[in-house]
Amino acid sequence: MTMRRSPVRLLPALMAAVIAVLLMPVSASAQGSGRLVAIVNDQAISEYDLDQRVRMNKTLNGTQGSLKKLRQAALSELIDNTLKRQEAKRLKQAVTEKEIDSSYQRMSERAGVTKEAWELRLRSGGVEIKTIKQEISASLSWRRVVQARFGRRIQVENADVDREHQRALGTPRETQRFYVIRRIVLPLKRDASEIQVSITADKAKALLEGFRGCGRIKQAVAGLGRVKIDKPQTIPVAEAPADLRQALNKAGPGRAIGPGRTAEGVFVIAYCELKKVETQAVTREEVEQRLLYRKFDRIGSQFLGDLKRDAIIEYKAADLRS
Repeated sequence: MTMRRSPVRLLPALMAAVIAVLLMPVSASAQGSGRLVAIVNDQAISEYDLDQRVRMNKTLNGTQGSLKKLRQAALSELIDNTLKRQEAKRLKQAVTEKEIDSSYQRMSERAGVTKEAWELRLRSGGVEIKTIKQEISASLSWRRVVQARFGRRIQVENADVDREHQRALGTPRETQRFYVIRRIVLPLKRDASEIQVSITADKAKALLEGFRGCGRIKQAVAGLGRVKIDKPQTIPVAEAPADLRQALNKAGPGRAIGPGRTAEGVFVIAYCELKKVETQAVTREEVEQRLLYRKFDRIGSQFLGDLKRDAIIEYKAADLRS
């Protein structure tokens, strides 16, 4: 007689959503609804667009507040982006898919993580990749629009650069902290039975109990059969999701957290080290670029305000008018 094993409890749902590779489904109401929330110069913005923007702001920026405030802010941003893309199309300053993909790749590099880890972060918040690429498209095309129209005005004086550079040199350097982690996966087939999952989860729990640092990771997995060990990933502490940060801080370097379940199998996260890096002294060129960006943003914001004032914007929900 085959005994039925009790299912092993994996990571809490919220934790699993943060570091598992399962896709968090977009809410049925947002995904299935074609309800319009606004129309900008005859171009519609849907409830789904708004839901995605709110999710993106929460996931990438940590935006908090009442749902009403979050939705109002998100809609305002969507309206701005719609106007940016419309003006770019009018001036024939649209960007290519290749440029968008390249910029998307650089986003993960600037975050100090792999593309896989970056997309994991997006999916854990229910953010679709196409939402990020739409944001990139608006940003890149708007940069071209502003440069084409106001390029000659976007200049800074050498004296201003020198003064700002001297001030920056007198500012104490910051120390940034990074989690260095590795994911260890005990593979399972997608159609694995509950018993197989439970057995594999028991192995993962044994791995957690005996884990003593990434330097001994191969010894730790010996005897577990086929195991996949991901390359080390570096995640800025300040940008790590709150639940992941809390779990790693509680465990401490040299330990592991989990187990969790993904489409690949059962996994644990090895916390290798907490890396501290002192920021480099800012260069004069970096200061100049910073000042140019400020002026660019100021001129761009003024022009966007003009476009918004002249646009025909129809709000379909009174509570979303900010």
